[in-house]
Amino acid sequence: SLKGVGYFLGSALLEVGYEVALGVMMGFVIVAMPWAILGLDRSLGQAKKKNAGWKEIFTFDNHNLNWLSFARLFLFASRDFWFEVPLPFFLRSPSCEGLGEDQCLVDSDCTSGAICGLGGICENINAGGGCGGLGVQRVVVGAFLGGYIILYGQVQSW
Repeated sequence: SLKGVGYFLGSALLEVGYEVALGVMMGFVIVAMPWAILGLDRSLGQAKKKNAGWKEIFTFDNHNLNWLSFARLFLFASRDFWFEVPLPFFLRSPSCEGLGEDQCLVDSDCTSGAICGLGGICENINAGGGCGGLGVQRVVVGAFLGGYIILYGQVQSW
């Protein structure tokens, strides 16, 4: 859940500026470090008994279990990758409608996620970026993804 708060806060701070967002987030980490160093139990992360070896981790006698584990690895890795890379790009990218064609005087004349370029024609807000997305504002995307992470964390903690 705390990761979601950081996601939301980081996206909101990006509206102010990248350096400001980076500085504030680094400041939060630096402020939290003494509590993490002094407040956590020293035995945290240490095994209570002998560590498991490779033979205990990988059961070579049950091939179905190995295939299931292999499939789950790719399932969860692809979910995490989708959530961190393509989904934010899709949500932020503007619709292709009118890009490079529509005349404009101000940014509001263009579809969501597009800006009025120097030549008075609507263009992508992201230089070199594609189109075909929803054109949602950065703060809204950050709030949605941050809220999802917070909710997902709460459900997992049950």
